[in-house]
Amino acid sequence: MKLDRHSSIPLYAQLRELILERVQEGTYAPGSKIPSEMEFCQELDLSRPTVRQAVAELVADGVLEIHKGKGTFVTEEVEKIVIPHFTALSFSFLNMNSYENLGLKSIKLLEPDRETDKYFQFPEGHSHPGYWLAEWPLIYDDQVMGNCQSYIPVQIFPDLGQSIASGKRMVDIKSNKYAYLPQKGSLSISARPARNKEAALLEVPRRSYILVAEGPLFARSGHVCEVLRIILRPDLIALELN
Repeated sequence: MKLDRHSSIPLYAQLRELILERVQEGTYAPGSKIPSEMEFCQELDLSRPTVRQAVAELVADGVLEIHKGKGTFVTEEVEKIVIPHFTALSFSFLNMNSYENLGLKSIKLLEPDRETDKYFQFPEGHSHPGYWLAEWPLIYDDQVMGNCQSYIPVQIFPDLGQSIASGKRMVDIKSNKYAYLPQKGSLSISARPARNKEAALLEVPRRSYILVAEGPLFARSGHVCEVLRIILRPDLIALELN
């Protein structure tokens, strides 16, 4: 990548992408020291404020880190927690035996919305009582690695929120509901920049890339009984797909 002085993209933004490209290609290896501000200025004929702004943004994004008195270094890669045999049912709320140690944030009653309705194959304008939203964090060693959301139709589990609020056991909540529990699913996994709320939940800088797993789970009858939306930190988690 070369800097284009005739581009509408500011030079600091171009330099930021150049440094990021060199990190990704291994020119600047994890843990290694990158050139100083003066070296970048001489190499690319840039001003120090331009270099300083590009580096500052990469430090804010966690790509670089400043060691006082030593220079600027590429952030070391941390050891990832492996989630083995990851499947569509790995984080299914209805598939769990217990929620007591889950760190459940809340069970909310949500109104119908078109984005979620499409997974349940409800036709537009179809009247139904909405969804229960169960949300919980994935935490390891006091560090947030991900966040899970489960959407469950109220018409299948009308008393889910009240049952959990009263401390009812999961086995009792699911009693006589086995025909409506998930048997298989279809999750799509993608990587994209975190939205502001997602960045706050995962405790990462804005624009950091995250993994997103989203899709429906199906009961024995073939009907959708749960929809999952999961966000994960790829710098802390590795998935082994089953």
